[in-house]
Amino acid sequence: MALSHDICLSETAFTSASSGMTALRNRAEQLKTKLEAMYKELTTALDTPAGKAVELTAGEVLIKPIDDLLKVIQYVSETLSEIIGTGYYKDVFIEFVEVNESVKLN
Repeated sequence: MALSHDICLSETAFTSASSGMTALRNRAEQLKTKLEAMYKELTTALDTPAGKAVELTAGEVLIKPIDDLLKVIQYVSETLSEIIGTGYYKDVFIEFVEVNESVKLN
């Protein structure tokens, strides 16, 4: 059984993805800011040990995952910025074809 698929590389798609990542990062940062403000108001209203527990839980359960998401978005954005216009992936696939051709057992 032979596996065969065409892989299309598009600088336009990479550029579009980069713009999308920027928009996603902005939305995630806005969400983080909004959640932090919301929980600060909640814990201020609940000036009790329970309020402090809510504040700690908010940081661990809601804010940290958003921070982690922002790190992933940043990494992907930086990677896209580095490869746009360089032909990096094109060269990888050209070299793959060359290696694949050189090891055929026909």
